[in-house]
Amino acid sequence: MNEAQFMALCKSGKFKEALTLALDGKEKAKFSPSRFAIDKKSGTPIFYRGNKRVEIGADGEWELAKNNWQPGGPQD
Repeated sequence: MNEAQFMALCKSGKFKEALTLALDGKEKAKFSPSRFAIDKKSGTPIFYRGNKRVEIGADGEWELAKNNWQPGGPQD
């Protein structure tokens, strides 16, 4: 996924096109995202399948995101 092109589409209000760009032909994958949000702190996209967070794995396939939240961490 070309993140610069993805963000340009988001800024111009073309959210469906941005999600299609992120899917990159893998619409039928089990964990392909159905929606996304932009993280306000880092400005990076966060993808969701239903209410579960998904990310692109090392093999290039969509998978459930690893839970990196820890009590008392920076997210608290």
